[in-house]
Amino acid sequence: MIGVTIDGRRIDVPGGTTIWEAARRLGVDIPVLCHDPRLEPVGVCRICLVDIGEKKLTAACVRRAEDEMEVRTSTPTLDACRRGLVELLLSDYPCDAADRFKTAPDELLGLARELGVAWPGNGAGSTAGARTADVGGILAGGGRPVDDSSKVISVDHQACILCDRCIRACDDIQVNEVIGRTGKGYASRIAFDLDVPMGESTCVACGECEKVCPTGALSLRDLAAGADGWERV
Repeated sequence: MIGVTIDGRRIDVPGGTTIWEAARRLGVDIPVLCHDPRLEPVGVCRICLVDIGEKKLTAACVRRAEDEMEVRTSTPTLDACRRGLVELLLSDYPCDAADRFKTAPDELLGLARELGVAWPGNGAGSTAGARTADVGGILAGGGRPVDDSSKVISVDHQACILCDRCIRACDDIQVNEVIGRTGKGYASRIAFDLDVPMGESTCVACGECEKVCPTGALSLRDLAAGADGWERV
């Protein structure tokens, strides 16, 4: 067992415990977008940055706690970093992503409200129809496409923050190994099999990817809206 002090409160945890896990046991909420307790941490989003007295801030989800370590989870610098990261993620977030039907709340928008970050809204929602054109690359009108080829799950690449939660859930929890990454720079996005539309891939529509997605990138299609709705599936 090792002793860690988090925001002035001490807790003993087993060696190998991450700072995020130790804080959770203590009841301290360190915000995170790329991590889920069921998944191996990857430290992609950097929202969980904490101050441990080192030169650089560290990601709590991947950094292991050390004996006699002192951790601060909220300082003016940390709060400014988190707000800045959320502002960047929301800078081109599609307006209609918040309206998509999900089994869990949109964590990105929830964090924005918690941190007092205004969602600028860039009008991307008004071009949702145009964004359904091609699954690959960047559309002529700007922005990333919407993939509605699956009868169960809609994929809005513009709302994806590349946290890799869906990839890890598909691989490690369901062991389907359907989702990966493709593209470079702004065109980077999740892909299914050898970069085919989700509805044409080997996806079995288990819904695990939608369940762990922290944004409106993966959402359940409103099947009941159609005349034959659920019967079609």
